[in-house]
Amino acid sequence: MPDLDARALLVEALDFLNDHPCFSLRRDRSRTSYQLAARIDAFLAPDKTVLPIVAAARVRWPNAHILRIDPDEQTVQRDGDGYWVRAWVHVDAAGLADVGAAPNNRYAHAVSALPEITRQILLADFLGDEDFTAIAARLGITTQEVEQHIADALAAIAQSLDRA
Repeated sequence: MPDLDARALLVEALDFLNDHPCFSLRRDRSRTSYQLAARIDAFLAPDKTVLPIVAAARVRWPNAHILRIDPDEQTVQRDGDGYWVRAWVHVDAAGLADVGAAPNNRYAHAVSALPEITRQILLADFLGDEDFTAIAARLGITTQEVEQHIADALAAIAQSLDRA
């Protein structure tokens, strides 16, 4: 099981233990869910060391006002000759407010043209009621697949809006 999937499974287990606190464990009745949850929590706690590629990205883009790399990010993925470092892209709210009816209609059409599962994942993410782990668990896919569906959706919507 890839590390990302294992971590997602541990996050899901921790959520379950937090939702159902203080029951004894089946194999060792003297241990409680609190003890197991504390061990999982400690394991998932971000390592304080900074990955070299994340440090390089932070040095390279410290004043990029549209990009933010989370200070606690510990996950990178090698891809060909480079790395993926998780980051946030800033979208100006004032710019979004200026969107008229025609772009809204194009946007709605672009969303409706997405494959069903991609649209479901995108809308679940936009609603914000579930994180990637919960979406993945509900749909029986990995968190990496959730991320890929969202990336595909955003790329397809951008292409659709650029064409019109």
